[in-house]
Amino acid sequence: MSNEIDVRKRVEKLQVQLEVKLKGEDTYWSKQIWDESKPLVLVLANYPTDANLLKGDLTGMLIQNGVIELGKFGGMIIANLFTRPVKYPSDKILSVAYAEDGMDELVKAAKSADRIIIATGSLPSRSLVAQVRMGDFWNLCKQEHLEKRVAILVNGKGKAVHPLAIRNEPWQFTAWRSEWMKDPKGGTKHE
Repeated sequence: MSNEIDVRKRVEKLQVQLEVKLKGEDTYWSKQIWDESKPLVLVLANYPTDANLLKGDLTGMLIQNGVIELGKFGGMIIANLFTRPVKYPSDKILSVAYAEDGMDELVKAAKSADRIIIATGSLPSRSLVAQVRMGDFWNLCKQEHLEKRVAILVNGKGKAVHPLAIRNEPWQFTAWRSEWMKDPKGGTKHE
């Protein structure tokens, strides 16, 4: 008899709770929970796509895979600096790409998470509108005493990245550093 391992067919099941908060054309956040006994993470990206509860997008898939690979969380919230889909980000387009109550909803979602991962990449350093929104979010996190929960997704060189930029790399983090979000005109905003 050989040392073969007895491998039997089986069916694995996992119940995942999906939620999305919407109003008109605005998507405030989407949430997936697969294990309520584990902590929840909020991943902050840039802007939503036209995806819905059942139709995912590449960024959402990469975020889900990254969160699962961390092995610490039982669910995730994907939220964005902007609440409306954007194809070609410019300050003019971004200045109207969010609901008036978008920041309030973002902070509520952040308060419900055990960890907050900033995964916006370079957008806040390339767009003054994104930089101001990120600064507002950071200041509100500090007011709510959430700053210790915040980490920035970075590549192997320590540069802030979006999940699309590190598709085949494990996720790494750094604490909040104001210099990652330099003013496009040379100064630094939002300490």
